[in-house]
Amino acid sequence: MKRVNWLLTKQKSKEQLYIASIALLVANFGSSIFSFAMGLFLLRQYSSASIFGISQAIGPIVSLVIAPILRLVIDKINKKQIILFSQILSIIGLIFFAFFIVYSDNQTLLLVIFILVVLKLSDQIFDVAYMSSATLIVNNADIQKLRSYEQMVSSFSSIIGPIIAATLFSTFNMNFGIFIITELICEICALLSMWLIKYTDKTSHKNIAYERNELTYIFKDKLLLFAIWFGCAINFFYTVFSIGLPYVQIHVLKLPNHVYALSEAAVSIGILIASYVLSKRSEFRHPLYISWKMTSIFSVLFLLMGMFLFSNVNSKFVFSIFIIIFNFITGIMIALLNTPTLVWLTMHVPENMQGRVFNVSRTCVQVLIPIGIIISSFCFDKLNPGTVFITSGLLFFVLVVLYPKFFKLDIKKD
Repeated sequence: MKRVNWLLTKQKSKEQLYIASIALLVANFGSSIFSFAMGLFLLRQYSSASIFGISQAIGPIVSLVIAPILRLVIDKINKKQIILFSQILSIIGLIFFAFFIVYSDNQTLLLVIFILVVLKLSDQIFDVAYMSSATLIVNNADIQKLRSYEQMVSSFSSIIGPIIAATLFSTFNMNFGIFIITELICEICALLSMWLIKYTDKTSHKNIAYERNELTYIFKDKLLLFAIWFGCAINFFYTVFSIGLPYVQIHVLKLPNHVYALSEAAVSIGILIASYVLSKRSEFRHPLYISWKMTSIFSVLFLLMGMFLFSNVNSKFVFSIFIIIFNFITGIMIALLNTPTLVWLTMHVPENMQGRVFNVSRTCVQVLIPIGIIISSFCFDKLNPGTVFITSGLLFFVLVVLYPKFFKLDIKKD
């Protein structure tokens, strides 16, 4: 179901592609630095793991609370106005945080939780509005580039942000001021960049799709239901990697810290490289089918890690090389799974339904990730790591790879 946006010239679409990517880079970069610094502060300042756990639970809780409200307005109000509002909300929240942190010495924890809630709220609004406005920013021919650049930006920020945050954290001795200033500058720059983008908003052009409840619409469209399930399953099962691999490296294989750091960076580098390649290649004819085909390789990665852990290899050097290469390939797979799926969703869902559909999708992911973390943590504490990886790989294969076959879905349809 391809639609052509005649209001954007090819040159203008390219310009907006780069402006949007730069705005996203600046916003993600600032958020990465600030979030890492806040997490590090809580870990250093308070001995309770529960406090750090509460900070990590804020995202899913905010998503659940804001989702019903966001669905009422996301497809009714101009997307640009919503995006600018989210950036202004972040800026106001940071200013209040900076003001009160100076005069409230005994309320630091409450203020940190307050600003994390405000920023998570702003991020949720921004992400849903931005994700659902791709066809209003660039032409259809540039959708794949835009989604690829988004992955590149996210990966770059996740590599550089924590490094800069840790450096600033040590240099300024946990001084909040430098992080507030950095985040404010980034948010203001992102706001100005987003303001420059011209949105060809089509919310005034009502059609029958606008009147549908998004859940009814999703469940009636079997391919769309699969795509959302697909995205949620990938993020859910990826928690096995995000929890299991650090656990295996530190507690099972007892690898040195620098190997752990390199292996973590390898994931982001893999995403970065794969996203760059995707941004340069022509548009996929069947993006959802491409992503689905990649799931077979993704499930094999689980099995491969499980079998490796059951092997008789005792060399830490071999383990180190294997883990780094494994994480690099995992990063590539994440890009090859996520980007085509996002492209398909953008092209498949009508413009005046995208906000609500992306809202449902993002909320499901936000809720499933902490559930996946809890389940994975429990499994790695109680079971052999190799068993956990192999079982997860088999479950992923059955629930995702075989899904279209069970329900006789033609994922080449669009």
